[in-house]
Amino acid sequence: MPRIILSLLFSAVALMAPAINADDFSYPDINAFLSTIGGTPEELRAPVPAEPNIQQEDMRVRVLPDRALPPAFEFYSKMGFGVAWHDKPAPLVFLLAGSGSGYDSARLDYLKALYWQAGMHVIVMSSPTNFDFIAAASTSGLPGLGQRDARDLHTAMSVALEHARNETGLEATEFRLVGFSLGAMNAAFVSELDEHLGQFNFTRVLMLNPPVNLYESIKRLDKLSHTLVPGVDSTESFYEHIFDKLSRYFATRGDTDIESTLFEGIQTSEEALSDAEMAMLVGAVFRFAAADLNFMADLINNKGRYAPTDQTITVGTSLTPYLRRALFCDFGCYVRNQLWPDWQSRHAGKTIEDMAYVTSLQSIEEHITNNPRMAVLTNADDFILTREDYQYLADTFGDRAFLYPRGGHGGNLQHQEVTARMLSFLEGAKP
Repeated sequence: MPRIILSLLFSAVALMAPAINADDFSYPDINAFLSTIGGTPEELRAPVPAEPNIQQEDMRVRVLPDRALPPAFEFYSKMGFGVAWHDKPAPLVFLLAGSGSGYDSARLDYLKALYWQAGMHVIVMSSPTNFDFIAAASTSGLPGLGQRDARDLHTAMSVALEHARNETGLEATEFRLVGFSLGAMNAAFVSELDEHLGQFNFTRVLMLNPPVNLYESIKRLDKLSHTLVPGVDSTESFYEHIFDKLSRYFATRGDTDIESTLFEGIQTSEEALSDAEMAMLVGAVFRFAAADLNFMADLINNKGRYAPTDQTITVGTSLTPYLRRALFCDFGCYVRNQLWPDWQSRHAGKTIEDMAYVTSLQSIEEHITNNPRMAVLTNADDFILTREDYQYLADTFGDRAFLYPRGGHGGNLQHQEVTARMLSFLEGAKP
């Protein structure tokens, strides 16, 4: 990708809406991709309990009794989710994962520990775009539509809660809802749906780094995997290129302590990743998430585009050729080739822009505007947003918009100041 496109991806800081003053925010002044990959430096993180010290369990439950999967995927006929609980009545927060992510992702593990430490029960849900959720809980097998995904999530959350209650005896005094990235947009739609159903009656809904228009954000993410890196002409050779860099870096250090040294140490070494390399690394991660989405959606709907329809997929079936084929189809490709034809068949005369609108925050603006139970947290350099998106969040949420000058896409969610603001809102303080 030419440098001009990378510059555009960083341009969300232009036309800055009101935010925490950059000089008053101790998060390091680094680029958005490094923030996203490396997260918050250890010394600036809010401490949370170690995983073994949390009363928690991973669970699986059947959500769609009639969902039939090939033998190789039978395990996924039950939906996985995580539960952390206390032995006394407490507020319960549902935590929704971002694009393609499972309930057990590292970022959600941290937030789960943070909220549990603050005295809440926590139920962690995979994204509707995660292969596990698609297989077990997506009624259509084609995630990506705001209202339909909200209905699937709402049902799955109800089933998960009932199962968790039966298994742990947890007692919820009220319900809260937090989502990250696409999960933040899902949270807004689930909140809007529940307002009509009156089941959870969420007292707090917190959106972390949401897109405003999902399909426009998808386009920005898809571009990242096409970043031009000297000497790299494909995703496969990119991973070889990065592996060589890491090998040389760790060889000079004499250790392989990736957890504590990778992004703090490598960026001050001769093997430091360039802006372009970090952009492509982020893009490649999303490309693999898109491949899972493409494959599982095709499998559930038996279309034969990526999954075989002329043979039974058993545990001995090699899926490599099919997954490789799916890897060539990014999120935009999924929207055009799978989601859009399905939506168009039920909305004759409508355009793909119409479909994009009904899955944008603007389509439920009446629910989120002046709603004291809802807040949004995002960063001026979040590359899934345009400057107009950032301004929209500031204008729509007003004093319920927690805006930070830097942190990329979720990179500052462990920061002491950010976590304190999160918890203050969830626990009932006025913004």
